[in-house]
Amino acid sequence: MELQGTTGLLTGAAGGLGSAMAKHLADDGVTLVLSGRNEAALSELCESLPGDGHSVVITDLGQRDAAKLLVAEAEASAGPIDLLVNNAGMETGGTYHRLEASDIERIVDVNLLAPMLLTHAVIPGMLERGRGHVVQISSAAGFSGMACNEPYTATKGGLLRLNEALRATYADDPVGFSAVCPGFTKGGGMYTRMEEEGHHSNVILGTTTVEEVAGAVSKSVTDDLAVTICNNRPLRPLAVMNVIAPGLGARMLESSGANDVFRRIAAERES
Repeated sequence: MELQGTTGLLTGAAGGLGSAMAKHLADDGVTLVLSGRNEAALSELCESLPGDGHSVVITDLGQRDAAKLLVAEAEASAGPIDLLVNNAGMETGGTYHRLEASDIERIVDVNLLAPMLLTHAVIPGMLERGRGHVVQISSAAGFSGMACNEPYTATKGGLLRLNEALRATYADDPVGFSAVCPGFTKGGGMYTRMEEEGHHSNVILGTTTVEEVAGAVSKSVTDDLAVTICNNRPLRPLAVMNVIAPGLGARMLESSGANDVFRRIAAERES
């Protein structure tokens, strides 16, 4: 699908990654509805974007009825949605049994249930109009179960399986589905918080940037790419190994240092 002249709904738009996506998509000619909880940040971003007609809808996707209401408000504000980018997400690193049940429920609601419901809400209109694309912002963590990140990795892995199933279901229809999987993202919320706490990636794990991820979102739509991994180190071998030899994949993940990073984060947060 060409992006020029389309209308897009972007969730989680107020953060560093969301802002970069918004600017990139607006440059590509998309009229955007920006969604999130930070009204001041969203309004400032909206005013800074090139092009006309951009708008803001304040939404907390942790609320079960928020997804359906968001699509209705977005279309009332900007017209039919041609592009949905499910970017809103959260993480709560910690030893699993020490997490509050409410924390687990909220991560699942925001990271997985809301994207599923938003996607469900936009597909009928896209089919009727004969064009549309949905991008799930998953994560490199969706390929591997990292220590002390069970809710996050489970939901990001769920987005990958959701995307696969959607592409199979609508293979003969004029609607596209893609997943973009960033690694540790410089300028993005989760990795920025990690760096502020003194934790960093390494030469094995690598990094990416919000600008690279934003570019990958646009390319995934125009080229109808199934899955794009954004990282300056090769992560596909680990993803493949987790499927064909899970034990070896787990040892490779352990050797990469990722588990140690998140174990330290959990220990510091729980101390």
